[in-house]
Amino acid sequence: MTINSAGLAVQLDIDTDEIYVCSFSPDRTRILTGAHDVPVQLWNTKTGGLVRTFEGHADMVWALTWERDQQQFISGAFDRHIRVWDAHSGRCIRILEGHDGYIRCIQATLDWKRALSGSGDRTIRLWNLEDGRCTRVFEGHADAVYDVSFSPDERRALSTSRDGTVRLWDVETGRCLHVLEGHRYQGQAVAWSQDGRRALSAAGQEVRLWSLDDGQCVRAFQGHSKTIRSVAWSPHQKHAASASYDRTVRVWNIESGACLDAFEGHDVGVVNAVWSGDSRHLHSCDCKGGVRVWDMDAQRGAHERTG
Repeated sequence: MTINSAGLAVQLDIDTDEIYVCSFSPDRTRILTGAHDVPVQLWNTKTGGLVRTFEGHADMVWALTWERDQQQFISGAFDRHIRVWDAHSGRCIRILEGHDGYIRCIQATLDWKRALSGSGDRTIRLWNLEDGRCTRVFEGHADAVYDVSFSPDERRALSTSRDGTVRLWDVETGRCLHVLEGHRYQGQAVAWSQDGRRALSAAGQEVRLWSLDDGQCVRAFQGHSKTIRSVAWSPHQKHAASASYDRTVRVWNIESGACLDAFEGHDVGVVNAVWSGDSRHLHSCDCKGGVRVWDMDAQRGAHERTG
């Protein structure tokens, strides 16, 4: 492990052409990866060492999400299967089947009783994780669904798609409440504000802030030069972080739209970036397994020294 201008850095000991998806554990000590030609793997983010391999999917994995207490996680793959895993034993607990296309995204409720999945078949499915049943199908997108997310109260959901739109759904009825239009490229990621009234979405090289009361775009955040793969609100809700294939992680001021920082140090495209609970650090992973931890306070100090 080294500390340099790129921040705290570690390289996962992974043998792959490309990581498609990664998911940091809630405590940021471990990371799950779905990659080219290898199964789901669990890594130690402090050492880069492999903790466990999860065998079972017959094709590449593009969706991963953790249980809050880190005992289980869910994966979704191009084999059209969703698998629920025991993170400690490596055992597959349940297989969810029903989508007619590849699985691209998945998120579970905090109580781990339900999950939403988005697919290449253009639908979103709501699952009962206790028995594996699909309880509702959401239809409306004109192309593959690339990201899906429950609202903080878990009564609504957001989705984004290759069709370039963001949709707001009523989870209990399956009704589409709003279609948010304005992106020029396929949607990659969505994220709710804590109060459930605003959302961030990423498509192409742009992040947009939306008002969910009326479905209007409040502002656009621009500066990335290649596709953005993830977007996240800071816990204090003042900033957003976006990770891009242009090898940077950018930090944005929510209210002004200004780019506050562009963290450089990854050698290849960045797949995901997440905040620490106190908003003081960002954790990122690139498509070759390079993991970085960015210190917001140190970066702010550097700006002050050079400003």
